[in-house]
Amino acid sequence: MTTLLLAMQSHPEAAGFILRGVKGIFVAIGSILAALICGGIAAAKGRNPLGWGILGLFFSILTLIVVIVIPRKKS
Repeated sequence: MTTLLLAMQSHPEAAGFILRGVKGIFVAIGSILAALICGGIAAAKGRNPLGWGILGLFFSILTLIVVIVIPRKKS
């Protein structure tokens, strides 16, 4: 926090870079979490977990909604 405050005082643009980096980390963690959840739900429904996981990585919320709504695959 001290580093952020010092950056804001001496170089305001540096604070923006730091905050953008933190936001990027949260987005990356959220995307990975969504991919794992989508893959898990797809596997439970008899679908391809790798394919749904990759889709979940790039289209997090949308893929999560779709994989929840689709029915189980009939054997």
